[in-house]
Amino acid sequence: MHRFNPEADIKPVWKAYAVPYENKNTVLGALQYIQEKIDPSLAFRYGCRYRRCGLCAVEINGKPAMACYTYAEDGLRVGPLSGLHLIRDLVVDRKSFFEELKKYSLYLEPSDGHNARGTPVMEPEQGARLRSCLECLSCISRCPNRSSGEGFGVPLIYVRLAQLHFDPRDRKDRLAQAKLLGIDRCRNCNKCFCPNGIAIIKDAIKPLLGG
Repeated sequence: MHRFNPEADIKPVWKAYAVPYENKNTVLGALQYIQEKIDPSLAFRYGCRYRRCGLCAVEINGKPAMACYTYAEDGLRVGPLSGLHLIRDLVVDRKSFFEELKKYSLYLEPSDGHNARGTPVMEPEQGARLRSCLECLSCISRCPNRSSGEGFGVPLIYVRLAQLHFDPRDRKDRLAQAKLLGIDRCRNCNKCFCPNGIAIIKDAIKPLLGG
């Protein structure tokens, strides 16, 4: 388990915990056991407890995953999402990112009934996947361009833009907006990852690149 207390630690450390095995126990269940029975100082986030809120996203064996529906097993290494500001233990800073999102007009801008831009056709499965975004920030932690400076759109922004791009009620040119945010840098990257099953390249990046 990744442990870090900024008030006492110079750098993060890894600490092992023994948790009783229960059939189909989740990583979140194991974290709760550690906090309740072993070490109440362990800091982590969770909300709905099953695939609704995105708050329990962590890295399990170096790969983003949702703690609430990932089964626990022997030898797992559980750490915070990498590439994001670490607050404590498994808790990363979400607030500053969502404050940043306010700049990008990622909300429906209704037309006056005459949607001149037209609306592309979205397959039902594609739409369901895009709408399944939990805003867990896992995709951002895997993005090699996330530190490209102000103005670069990270994968979550492109998922939100794609949702709006396919919405017939929205009047704004989301392809032009994506281009301004540097989506061309994503053209040959293929490193996006979503633990909730969104095919970010296929469902969001490629449509916003115009094909």
